[in-house]
Amino acid sequence: MKRMFILIFVAVLLFSLAACGNNEGTFSDQTINNNLSQSEGVDNSQVQQIHTNILIAYDPEQETITRAAKLLADTLNADLIEITNDSNLQVDTYEFVLLGFDGHNQQLSPQVQNFLKRYNFGARTIYPFVLGDGIDLSAVSSAISELEPGALMGNGEFLIEENTTDEEIREWGAELELSDIKTAVPTAEEGNTVATATVTPDQQQVLYLWEEDNAPAQTEYTMNDGRYSDNPDFRPYLTSYPVPEGMDIKGAVLICPGGAFQFRSDQPEGVDVAEALNILGYQCFVVDYRLQPYTQQEGALDLARAVRFVRSHAEEYGIEPQDIAVMGFSAGGILSGEMLINFDGDVLPTILDPEYQQDELDSVSADVAACGMIYSFYGQLSLGTTDVDLLRSGDLPPTFYCYGTRDPFYGQFLANADAAEQAGVLVEQLQLDNMPHGFGAGGDWIPAYDKWLTEIFSQ
Repeated sequence: MKRMFILIFVAVLLFSLAACGNNEGTFSDQTINNNLSQSEGVDNSQVQQIHTNILIAYDPEQETITRAAKLLADTLNADLIEITNDSNLQVDTYEFVLLGFDGHNQQLSPQVQNFLKRYNFGARTIYPFVLGDGIDLSAVSSAISELEPGALMGNGEFLIEENTTDEEIREWGAELELSDIKTAVPTAEEGNTVATATVTPDQQQVLYLWEEDNAPAQTEYTMNDGRYSDNPDFRPYLTSYPVPEGMDIKGAVLICPGGAFQFRSDQPEGVDVAEALNILGYQCFVVDYRLQPYTQQEGALDLARAVRFVRSHAEEYGIEPQDIAVMGFSAGGILSGEMLINFDGDVLPTILDPEYQQDELDSVSADVAACGMIYSFYGQLSLGTTDVDLLRSGDLPPTFYCYGTRDPFYGQFLANADAAEQAGVLVEQLQLDNMPHGFGAGGDWIPAYDKWLTEIFSQ
């Protein structure tokens, strides 16, 4: 009996040790409340996950930054991680990253640099909150951009001091409005597609671009394994932003937000831009195109479809059929270029998907009068083309380039614009000194674009 007891005890002990070993460094799927975990003494050296698209990453060396990080995580309902203990971090699920660290030495610490080198935050928007007095926050953003060339730098960096109050920290987090960024999707009813809807030009509409189960595609996407922003049931759509009542209408602009084909930065590169152009007289349409695992070509067909829709309703929108422009930010510009080189004019979706069922919209031209490349270029993700023959073959419209000198792709913008000029494209370039990648509607470039586009439409 004694031997039996000992054997049972050993078995139980081994089972308990195995269970502890299996749980080390892993996370359950259940929601974790950050404040409860911290107050009850739970180890917070790993990711505090609550299944959100916002990550608070911070260097715990300074208590003030630790305090701010925990307050921001609570305010924004965000995940929390120490950058010195981040082995379980999965960056694919995040769209916004708030990065906290001590900036007293006027440069990124080795811990921050190593953290940024370990992960690719391309397409994510980074908001630094930095401890220090007299810190040059623009230099901080520039240093981050150099290590994360594909990331967007959010407007509104936060300089924290030892005496910054909890209320001030929470207020900054709330003012970012990250938790409020929601994109409307078409309603589940008949007449909610670009082929079937009754256009209401004086009211905002959100319309699917393709009829259900008839989006031209080569990619078979049936299950999301956690790597993709959109689920398999996503349907591309557009959202209209009407010109205010009583204002003269100049034309239409279709806007493609960026996001490295992983996200769509709809607010800073879509809504904000559309609203800025609205008050200048442009009927605007933000295009929520397909992302990965779909290809750049499949997404380009979404944009071409949107152009056809706008042209087919030019009279209702109060524009001339030829006065339509496309504009893209970062990956959205690359998508626009793909459409203009390969899928504009009378090119049919069947060139990509022979099983696609054509409709009346496919007989409408997808040509446009102008293209806006905002920190973007003709080419592929992270690689602007300098193939003059390729650009010439696209018969490209006049193109407006706008970019910042602190953008890590600055040299590629110059080379791409030069190749486009050699290909016979009418090119306009606006350089913004000391501006990084991802400035969205900021940087005061829109007046220059408006002047340029007004001249193009008047020709």
